[in-house]
Amino acid sequence: MSIIHRMTFCARHGRSTRLGQCLARLHEVGRDMPGCERLRVFPLHSDPLTWLVEGQWRSAAARDAFLGSEGLRRVVAQAINEGLFTQLECGMELQQQVA
Repeated sequence: MSIIHRMTFCARHGRSTRLGQCLARLHEVGRDMPGCERLRVFPLHSDPLTWLVEGQWRSAAARDAFLGSEGLRRVVAQAINEGLFTQLECGMELQQQVA
């Protein structure tokens, strides 16, 4: 079983490109985390102000380690300090492995 965790960021007008650059640093954070199967950062095609960070984790412990990591805190703090987004939403789902 994998755990999919999503964070949705809504960029301020005129700040979407900069938000994407900031969030792209999360690739490095995820790459260094044990249990990270995949980490993607991308804008929604239907709304260029909305960025999605989607991680797939082998376990809840691996996901929690990412969510509590210094790397994630630094990236989000930078986005807050630069006023890059207006809203952040988080969600999770479990994904069953098919044999």
